[in-house]
Amino acid sequence: MKISIFLTIFFSIQLSIGQCVQGPEFSKTTPKRDLRGVFLTTVFNLDWPSSRIATPAVQQAELLAILDNLKANGYNTVFLQVRSECDAMYNSVLEPWSFRLTGTQGLAPNPLWDPLSFAITEAHLRGLDLHAWLNPYRVKANVDAYTSAASSILNTQPTWILTPSNVANLRYLNPGLPAVRNYITSIVQDLSNRYDLDGIHFDDYFYPDAGMVGNPDNATFTANNPTNIVSITDWRRNNVNIMITQVYDAIQAINTSANKNIVFGVSPAGIWKSGTPTGITGNPSFSALHCDPIAWLDAGKVDYLAPQLYWKITGPQDYNALSKWWNDQVKSRNKQIYMSQAYYKMTDGNNWAGAEIQSQIVLNRATQMDATFGQIAYRYIQIKNNDKTLNTLMNAAEYKFKSFAPPILGNGKDVLCANVPVNIRLDGLILKWDTPAAATDGDLPKKYVIYSFDSAAQAITNKDDGSKIIDIIAGNQLLVTQNQIDTKYFVVSSLDKNNNENGNFAQTLTANIFATDSTSLSIYPNPFINEFIISSKIAYLVSEVVLYDMSGKLVWSQKYSSTPDDIKVNPYALLSGLYVGKIINNDGSSQSFKIVKE
Repeated sequence: MKISIFLTIFFSIQLSIGQCVQGPEFSKTTPKRDLRGVFLTTVFNLDWPSSRIATPAVQQAELLAILDNLKANGYNTVFLQVRSECDAMYNSVLEPWSFRLTGTQGLAPNPLWDPLSFAITEAHLRGLDLHAWLNPYRVKANVDAYTSAASSILNTQPTWILTPSNVANLRYLNPGLPAVRNYITSIVQDLSNRYDLDGIHFDDYFYPDAGMVGNPDNATFTANNPTNIVSITDWRRNNVNIMITQVYDAIQAINTSANKNIVFGVSPAGIWKSGTPTGITGNPSFSALHCDPIAWLDAGKVDYLAPQLYWKITGPQDYNALSKWWNDQVKSRNKQIYMSQAYYKMTDGNNWAGAEIQSQIVLNRATQMDATFGQIAYRYIQIKNNDKTLNTLMNAAEYKFKSFAPPILGNGKDVLCANVPVNIRLDGLILKWDTPAAATDGDLPKKYVIYSFDSAAQAITNKDDGSKIIDIIAGNQLLVTQNQIDTKYFVVSSLDKNNNENGNFAQTLTANIFATDSTSLSIYPNPFINEFIISSKIAYLVSEVVLYDMSGKLVWSQKYSSTPDDIKVNPYALLSGLYVGKIINNDGSSQSFKIVKE
């Protein structure tokens, strides 16, 4: 028998900071706070746009298809490469339009559109976060590939340009120049001020790998070393440290002044130093790229790291050993980490199986990986093509259930929750709710998490179980199934700009009249003859008591203008049998029970 009664529950509960729903994961196998990111690469038109001469309409349609595909396959965060060669995949007054977008550097798209603004809007509509991915120093991967715009930094500031010693046609900004650091910071400030970004992200291109042989920056070292650092390699690392600090501090200032929550992270090369941890060999970021992510952690100048662990489990660059080492470094400094994974190695000469990616995610979720909150895929094209049936495999296992990126903790990050959604109700097959009032910091929910539980009690015990999430969306309604309506208990929670969650898991919505929640009620006598008493352990102002027979028909209703501690109910005309009752409170909440008439 399928019986549905559509109930409307009205509630608006102001919760304090300490009441935000931030409990431990119910199970790390089904985490609900799990960043599942994708690097969407634009340099060389690797992922998007597939054609730099396509019309804006075609490029937009392609981008929408990408976002839909990522949503459908369980990803929740997009890292869109918006600046790969001191250019712009957005409408910038500081750098020229990208060659990768229009086929001519400096040429605006026609008709004019802003891909970053478009991507942010469309990602957020799908419940996805979007971070702007920048390459801080690279000016041009190949000086012969295309003509640089007159406004390119290559032409306007030729004294800022560094040519690596090992690649004659590669051009970099010189990290040793204070003007370069200020310039990079200004780019980040412009993006952070003008766009509704969730984050700014840098990749691992710092000093050019093996490109400083012969010290092409020796003159810069001599002229720009105010603290008299003795070693040129230490000086280079310090230059990068200064730039990272400037960028981080600039973002925090904007967050504070504009009530934003833009997070800043970096994807360093996966090996810090060769031999660290023991047994690991390979190209180290510390000496090859002259960057020291451990120093950034120590200084508190990154919100998270996403090291590029582009190797298999076992071997001289063992994913297992490296991921655990990075996890421990980040944990000891109270930061967060996401592992960057090499999806591309399924389709290059390495020929990885999809199971390798799955095994790495399983390792990321191990109990001892207690600072690891997800992973980022490089690149999107392998997801688009479902290479090695990876999407199919992951949708049946690691990404079977939805998740949202975890809130970032630390100074300058939003710690106030948005208020819980109000007036959660069923309208046919549509679950609806209303936007709550703004929280004390002015925030409204950015998106909502919709859960379905098997019972009201399970909503409490399993509130941190990702397997109970139906969807994560930006809108105020969701189509559900008749079976869910007949059998499930719904909860809708709010997520703010930092993915702080706020929901009332003690207040479920169900249309199943046979569901009871009488833990706080005492019903006696049961069975009854002519009258029974309801005694509540919790003080409520009861407005009505209703009874349904087992066909779902309303057979008794008794209203109350005021109620003592004990509520007397005298449904004298009822026939003998089992009934489902509900007490409906003045605030719109309700409790249910079962009662037998002799």
